[in-house]
Amino acid sequence: MTRVFGLLFVLAVVLSSSKGVENLTELEWWETTLLYQIYPLSFKDSNGDGHGDLNGIYEKLDYVKEIGVDAVWIQPFYKSPMFDMGYDISDYRDVDPLFGTIEDFKRLQKAIKARGMKLIVDFVPNHSSDQNEWFKLSEQRVEPYTDYYIWRDPKRINDTHTTVPNNWKSFFAPTAWSWSEKRKQYYFHQFSPQQPDLNYRNPKVKKEMEEVLRYWLDLGVDGFRMDAVVCIYEAEHFMDEPPGRTREARIYTLDQPENILLIKEWRAILDEYAKKDGHSRLLAVETYSPPPSLLDWFGNETHPGSQIPFYYQLTFSDREWNTTVLDFLIHWQADVLPRSSYNWVLDNHDNHRTSSRLFDESVDVWNMIVLLLPGLASVYYGTELGMEDLKLRRDQGQDHFNGGLGRVDRRDGYRGPMLWDDTENAGFTTGKKPWLPVHPNFWRTNVNVQKRDPNSHLNTFKRLAALRKTPIMTHGDFHTHIIRTWVYMFTRSLEDETIAVLVNIGTEWEEICTKHVGCEMPSSMFVHTRSGNSDLNIGDKVFSNSKSSRCIRMRPHSGLVLSTSEAFSVHSSIFLLLLAISSYFIA
Repeated sequence: MTRVFGLLFVLAVVLSSSKGVENLTELEWWETTLLYQIYPLSFKDSNGDGHGDLNGIYEKLDYVKEIGVDAVWIQPFYKSPMFDMGYDISDYRDVDPLFGTIEDFKRLQKAIKARGMKLIVDFVPNHSSDQNEWFKLSEQRVEPYTDYYIWRDPKRINDTHTTVPNNWKSFFAPTAWSWSEKRKQYYFHQFSPQQPDLNYRNPKVKKEMEEVLRYWLDLGVDGFRMDAVVCIYEAEHFMDEPPGRTREARIYTLDQPENILLIKEWRAILDEYAKKDGHSRLLAVETYSPPPSLLDWFGNETHPGSQIPFYYQLTFSDREWNTTVLDFLIHWQADVLPRSSYNWVLDNHDNHRTSSRLFDESVDVWNMIVLLLPGLASVYYGTELGMEDLKLRRDQGQDHFNGGLGRVDRRDGYRGPMLWDDTENAGFTTGKKPWLPVHPNFWRTNVNVQKRDPNSHLNTFKRLAALRKTPIMTHGDFHTHIIRTWVYMFTRSLEDETIAVLVNIGTEWEEICTKHVGCEMPSSMFVHTRSGNSDLNIGDKVFSNSKSSRCIRMRPHSGLVLSTSEAFSVHSSIFLLLLAISSYFIA
C-alpha cells in the first residue's frame, strides 16, 4: 500500500509541475538518474549464511523502486577469494557462490528491468585475483597466458644480490612487486600481492576483457562503473618514479594516456549495442581526479569516452566546510564539465558516511543538495536512512588491507548491514551472525520505523526523489548563492516556477530574511520539503510581504526546499497523510 501511495504522490507532483511546460529537450537517461549503489555483502541475506546476496537484492527491489531509484549499481559479485572483498576476481564470467548463481543474476536483471529501472555493474579491469586461472597459467608460462600479466626480472645489485625491478609503489604495500618462485620473476600489482595487474599491452588481454564486457551486455546490463581506471596502464620503460607516495610522484604508474584510449575503445563496444536496440549504455569511471582532469575521459564526438567520470569531492565534506568551500566544489564541477555529465556523490563504500562525518541532523540537508542539483545523483545504500559508520573492534574487521595508503580508519565501518527492521540483526539475516555486526542504533534507524514517521530521513528522501523527477529539476536552470558563512542556497527555475534549496550547514541558529538573500526572490514561497529538525512545516508561507514571514529562523544543520507553487506543498501534505494511513495499516 505504501508503494501505491508513493507512486500516486510522484504522479501528483509531476502533473502539478508539468502544467504549461512543453517542448522540453529529451535527455539521455543517465543525465537525470538517481543511482543507488548496493554493496551486495551488506544489503540483504536471503539464505541465512550471514552474507548479503543477489536473491536478497531481488527480495528488496520493491523498496528500491519505492524510494525513487532509477538505476541500481551492484558492486562486485563475481567469483572471488574475497581477499579485497570482491575486487579480486577469479572468474569474470561467473557469480561467486557466496552471492548465488548466474541464474540468480538473470532473474535479478529481469526483475530490475520489469520495474522500469536500469542495472549497472562493477567492472574491475586493472587486476584479477592471483587465483584466476589466467594468472596460474601465466605463472607457469603456459601460452597464450604467459604475458597476460606484467612480469620482470630482478634488478641486479651485485654478483650475489638482486632486488625489485624498480621503485614503483603499491597502494597497499611499500613495493608494487612480488616474487614468484614458480616463474622466477617478479609480477606487478598496484594493489595487494593477491591482485596482480593485467598487461594491456598484450592484445590478447584487451580482447579477453572486451569479451567480458560483451558477456554482461548480452545478459542485459545497462552499463558499467569501471574501477581504478587511472591504474590500467604503466609506462613501458619501467624507470624509477620520483621519491614520495603522493599522486604527483606516481608519474609512470597513474594517469597514463593509454588509459583514455582504452576507455574510448570500450565505449565503442557499448555504443555498438545501443545502435542495435536503441537503448543507450552508460560507461562511468572511478577517478578521484579534479574536474579539469576529468575532461580527458570524455573523449570527443568522433571517439567518445566515458559519459560520467565520477566526481567524488563531496564525499569528503566535514564540519570545517563553510559555504565558500561548498560553492567552490559545486562550481568546480558545474563550470568545468558539460551539464550532461554532472554527477554528485555523497557517500560510498570507501569513505565515511555523512552522518558520521557530520551529524545525524546533516543527512536531510546533504540529501537536499545532492538530489536537487542538476545531473546524476549517486546514493549509497542506507544514506536514505542516515545510517552511520560501524565502530568495530579489531577482532570484527573483515577488510584485509583496509584500502591501503596508511589509512587508520576501517573501510568495514562504511559497509555495515542494511537496517530493515527492529528484529534481531535488523532483518538483514535470519542467521545467527551477520558478516559484520549491525549498528546498535538499528532499533530506531531502520526502514520500518522510518516509514511510519512523516519527518524521517527516509520519507524526506522520498519527497526529494519525487521532486527531482519533475521538469523543473530535470530541465530547469540553476544558480547558487552564498547567503552567509554557513547558509547556502541554490535555485532551480523553469518558466514561471522556482525551487529554492536553503540550507544551514553550520552549528548555530541563523536568521535569514529576504534582504539577506542577495538576489531577487518571488514575493512569497511555500515550504515543499523540510529537514526533520526544521521548525517550519510543509505548506508554510515564507518570504512574503507579511511581517511574520519575512524572515526564517533556521536551526543548526537544517534545510528547506521552497517552491513558488503552493500546489507542490499541497500534494506533499496529502502524501504525508496517505503515508501515515498506509503505515498504520501495514503495522
